[in-house]
Amino acid sequence: MITIIGWLGNREESLTGEQLLALAKSRTIFARPQLHDTLHRLSPSSNIIDFRSPFRTTIDVIGAYEEDCTVIASGDPNFFGITKTLLRAHPDRNFQVLPAPSSIAILAARLGRPWDDLSVISLVGRDSDAAFLRARLRLAERQAGAVALLVPPNTSITGLVEHLTNLHNEVRIVVATDLSTAEESITSMRLDEATSWRSSSPAVVLVEVGTIPTSPTIDFNRHSASLFRDGQLLTDGTNFTKLELRMSAIARLNPDQLPLGARVMEVGAGSGMIGLTLLYLRPDIELTQLEPRHERATMARANAETLGYRTTVSEQPVETISTNFDAAIVGGGGLSALTHTLDLIDPSAPVVATYADLSRAASAERLLGNLSLIQVAHGRSLGGDGVRLVPQTPIYLVWR
Repeated sequence: MITIIGWLGNREESLTGEQLLALAKSRTIFARPQLHDTLHRLSPSSNIIDFRSPFRTTIDVIGAYEEDCTVIASGDPNFFGITKTLLRAHPDRNFQVLPAPSSIAILAARLGRPWDDLSVISLVGRDSDAAFLRARLRLAERQAGAVALLVPPNTSITGLVEHLTNLHNEVRIVVATDLSTAEESITSMRLDEATSWRSSSPAVVLVEVGTIPTSPTIDFNRHSASLFRDGQLLTDGTNFTKLELRMSAIARLNPDQLPLGARVMEVGAGSGMIGLTLLYLRPDIELTQLEPRHERATMARANAETLGYRTTVSEQPVETISTNFDAAIVGGGGLSALTHTLDLIDPSAPVVATYADLSRAASAERLLGNLSLIQVAHGRSLGGDGVRLVPQTPIYLVWR
């Protein structure tokens, strides 16, 4: 049994009776060095072990203990905490969790407001991942009245500030450190002040942007609606841009199953219509569009700008890419592009490819496993009451 105890503010008086009893019975305790003196007093017969660096080492050591042990965490260990990490690393072990209030709940209480309308983002382990932060913030801005970030010690929030300065809204930032300790600090600051902020303690950064809605909404405005109407955006004139194909391809990606802030690559993006349609449905994703042909890459950038979307459009072939992605759309480059794309994607991640040539589609089917023919006919008036159906060029859709 691994017992996880949430300790609020490192104060002995904040421990509950159940937590104190669990500590008294513990034979092995993993804890930060500043807690060792108190733990030796509360559990004199225990073996107290330091959390080691890197953190992954501690997880492995905990899992190697066949006997029962106790792990000390801050606040609620189920709230962006160590519980998830331990469960993933050691799914065969039994766990008991004795939590304390999370720092988010404490800050909300200090400010006299509910925290169930906050979108919460943890930067622990992701403090240098600017792309992840931007993706999470984009979704949070759309869905919540405020954003609360859990920030590890000695982490700059410059990336957050740079993102916020691009918004034409009133922004309020509240930084809270050492909550429920004698050193507790809660400070409101301007964006320019936040640029140089850094704390040696874990912190909660609360961000409120003036025009954020308080509930999820679909922003089907004039620009985004143009994604679904022919002739409203620049296209390359191929059937790959047609609505029916775009929606079929995106459906095969299972967009509701992509992780939050997913990194999606569109290979042979053309005018970018498939990727931009996905971005409309999932504004939190990080979309990278590869289009080596300059004129088409220019169209993709123009369409993204018209819609107000942030994308990365690169005029380079996929064979030059080494970054990993969570999903991919392949619309050009032949089988070479597909095989290199698969090297950048986890074997269980979704990949969708489109082809006009059946032989290429058949070869792709052997790599991905599924093949469909998308055939659409559009109605055209014959005059009077007559209508004829005009078939569009068939497109083959391949996916896994």
